[in-house]
Amino acid sequence: MKRHLFSLIVLFVSFACMAQEHLSFKGIPLEGSMDAFCKQLSAKGFKTIGNDNNTTLFTGDFTGRNATVGVIADDEGENVYSVVVLFDASDEWKVLVNTYNYYKDLYTRKYGKPATVVEKNNATKSVSPSDAAYMLELISGRATWGSLWEVTGGEIEITIEKAGGYSETAVVIRYRDAQNEEAKIQKHLEEI
Repeated sequence: MKRHLFSLIVLFVSFACMAQEHLSFKGIPLEGSMDAFCKQLSAKGFKTIGNDNNTTLFTGDFTGRNATVGVIADDEGENVYSVVVLFDASDEWKVLVNTYNYYKDLYTRKYGKPATVVEKNNATKSVSPSDAAYMLELISGRATWGSLWEVTGGEIEITIEKAGGYSETAVVIRYRDAQNEEAKIQKHLEEI
């Protein structure tokens, strides 16, 4: 009896995974080939600015702001599993936090309360923290500022983080499709 019940549970979980929706970015499901996804993104007005291995970069308008968008696929380019939105870098903490809070509010309105929120910057412990103190904590890696939503088909995460050179910091939004990311991991597990 237990064995039969276990088999039914495994079968149910398998069907549930197959029926699971893919996460979408700008109405485009994160599924299929890199080429197919990129064509759809281009049709929405995004311009290709480069590609490297399994990542293609675009520039364009995201909710009224200029952004760089990275589309990431598995090693073969067969399945897109992630999209990363990178807003223009800033060296002002207030600009970064205002941008972060705006998007945190938008995503909360659409998806509800985030599953995880970590907003820690040690500069808040100072008597009168300055913008420079907040930025120093962020640049040195001692600050963590982010929210994560677990949504149908995957996860969406908003962070403030280093975005390149020593003092370049930006607000970043990551979309991760659960099915295709897991498929990529399973391929890698088979290789080891």
